[in-house]
Amino acid sequence: MAEIIELKDHLKGKGKHPEPPRSGAELVRGLKEAYTLFSPLTNLPYAECEQENFNDQSFLYETKEAVEAAAAAYEEQGVRVSVRELKTVELQIPVQADKPDGEKRRVYLNQVRQHLGILPFMGLNAVRFQPAAGAACLIDLEELLPEDFQKKVNANELYQPTLQLTGAYLMQEARRKKEFVDMKHLKELDEEFSSNLVKSRLFLAVLPPEGKEKEPKLNLSECKLPYLKHQNGDLFFPVFTDIWEFQKYAQSRKGVRSIQIPFTQLLKFEGKEAKSYMLNPMGFSLPLTREMIPKLLQKFGASVEPT
Repeated sequence: MAEIIELKDHLKGKGKHPEPPRSGAELVRGLKEAYTLFSPLTNLPYAECEQENFNDQSFLYETKEAVEAAAAAYEEQGVRVSVRELKTVELQIPVQADKPDGEKRRVYLNQVRQHLGILPFMGLNAVRFQPAAGAACLIDLEELLPEDFQKKVNANELYQPTLQLTGAYLMQEARRKKEFVDMKHLKELDEEFSSNLVKSRLFLAVLPPEGKEKEPKLNLSECKLPYLKHQNGDLFFPVFTDIWEFQKYAQSRKGVRSIQIPFTQLLKFEGKEAKSYMLNPMGFSLPLTREMIPKLLQKFGASVEPT
């Protein structure tokens, strides 16, 4: 009788073909939840340059066990990382934007897709994905994002992905546990970032006079520069690599605006109260003292530009 059942089962499945395995990109596009490695040293997703084709990559894991094992392995190498869960969350938003307390509609935010969408602003071009079963695979972001999304980011003067990425790499290495720091590599990262910084255009936060916060053109002589106060009491001017970093800062500060200036003009915007500048205070938080800036300009062949 058992043999008859087995034969029937065999005949029942005859003619059916197994579905082809899904590619890594297809798996990632279908994820509703996942895990990633985050760097507490930069307040950004952990970034790494893979050594075969030199892709700048972030990491994505389908299971909590896999990401926790990876985080533990990095900690053993002196690399500080944390695990961040990405999931799909339900939000209630106003039906009419001008009536925030009115009727609401339900929407769902896929944090996996949101995470992938910020990677080009960091200068990353790939994701290393570890599925629940099988080997990890490297996926080009072009396979996961809307067409030409990366090109549009790179072409937009409001963003400087290369500066952001080299700054993140520098801070990840510089703030590593001391016994693990590769001083030669650190010097190379510092040179690369500093060269990009001198050629950059940074965003500076300004406070317009009361009542003029929304005027299209600002008279800078009427504006004030906001300060940041460090826990030790030192004051800093906040400056930003791009509009994305500025918006992180501005979202909880009413009335603050931004202007974009060449790095070569940065010293023209200062005050006696502030000790130095703080680049990307909501990101990798790199202090720039007044003494450092002329040295960088001299080293990389730049000079202060006229106003």
